[in-house]
Amino acid sequence: METRGSRRALVLPVAALLVLVVLAVALTVAARGSAGEPGAASGTTAGVTGGPTGPAPVDLAARVDAYTAGFGPAAPYAVPDAAQRQAVADGVLRTLEGRPEQAGQALARVGYRLTEFTEAGSGRRVAEIADGSGQSVDGRGWGRVYLDLAAKASWTVQVPHPVSDSRTELLGVDLFRSVPGGVLVLAGAHRKAGADGSSDVAHRADTVFAAVVEALTARGLPGIQVHGFDEDSLPGADAVVSSGAGQAGAAAELTAGGLGRAGFAVCRAWREKCGQLQGATNVEGRFAAGLGVPWLHVELASGLRTEPARRASVAAALAATANSWSAGPTP
Repeated sequence: METRGSRRALVLPVAALLVLVVLAVALTVAARGSAGEPGAASGTTAGVTGGPTGPAPVDLAARVDAYTAGFGPAAPYAVPDAAQRQAVADGVLRTLEGRPEQAGQALARVGYRLTEFTEAGSGRRVAEIADGSGQSVDGRGWGRVYLDLAAKASWTVQVPHPVSDSRTELLGVDLFRSVPGGVLVLAGAHRKAGADGSSDVAHRADTVFAAVVEALTARGLPGIQVHGFDEDSLPGADAVVSSGAGQAGAAAELTAGGLGRAGFAVCRAWREKCGQLQGATNVEGRFAAGLGVPWLHVELASGLRTEPARRASVAAALAATANSWSAGPTP
């Protein structure tokens, strides 16, 4: 016969089992919820806004525009020493090699940081190497570097005179977005900010800009350096294409031809006189010439840089040259 005590003995274990089942279900639901919380996306980000699916893409044009907004002749600039220049160049090379931890260690020695984000215009992952303060005018003016992480690095676009050569910074972004495998090297100060021309990175070898470009050129990466000129400097010309101190080759012909087909009047420095716009004294160009690495100096009249439609046409012509490098093997 079943007694009251035996029924109680049977009910208690069943109740305990039910409690354990409910607890297990609750823990499972909680674990699934935490795994789907915003901000769980992998990768390092800075200055981006989280959303339901992780960090929002970054508009590189807007980011560069904001960075360069404070550039001017009165902005501060500090000449980097050899160790500081090397630290940033090492950080760029380690990033290019796919070694972000070592890159971060090298950059930290000089207060720089490595940030990764998805670039809105191209949809590709991009690495940014920049001063760790995050300020536009950071007191040093050493510049930034952007690397396309979605493809093997195979070419560079160099912007030595942002703001001073109006909107070359945005042309650099347009070109960087257009062709995979690019590295955008952006100067960090107005060309007249430093005393005795020390911030003119196209004509000074003791700059972070020169150190980075030389490190990339030594790896065999060809480059396009974009400049601007006033129409009065060379009446009748829209653009000047040269190879600086080097010999003009297929890339120079391809670039000049592309700009010509876009409807622009092009002065080819290896065939005709182009005033003082050949870039023969450019330090990055001389370094590339010494190694036999293709390098282009492209001077553009104001309208080709400041008018969006014409700037897009220039970017398309330069992209054809970058694509010719991107298609080939790199060291």
